[in-house]
Amino acid sequence: MTEQTTFGSRLKAFRKEKKLSGEELGNIIGVGRGQVSSIENGKALPTIEGCVRLCSVFPHLDANWLLTGRGAMFVSQNNNGEDCWPLLQAEKDQLQAERKKTEALEALLIKHGIIK
Repeated sequence: MTEQTTFGSRLKAFRKEKKLSGEELGNIIGVGRGQVSSIENGKALPTIEGCVRLCSVFPHLDANWLLTGRGAMFVSQNNNGEDCWPLLQAEKDQLQAERKKTEALEALLIKHGIIK
């Protein structure tokens, strides 16, 4: 794995780890897909509000890692000292299930000519 030395490279690594598209991540942090690309490529920086939203939606994302590169991408324990990895796996499974539902709905909309 390559070292992520910039905010943008860490954001991209996180997005890929969570299997999110640029558009999906943009919806979370309140920007468009193009802006996500600009942030990931070091041409722009996100707003503080966007970072807060991202960390609120993904509470196991280590904000210190995202901002500074220190530590690990995910915190391994919650405030009670309990292991968070089972929660992360459950979150990942839920996101994958939601993605499948979205893809099935999109296929139906295309099939019936509602969208192209």
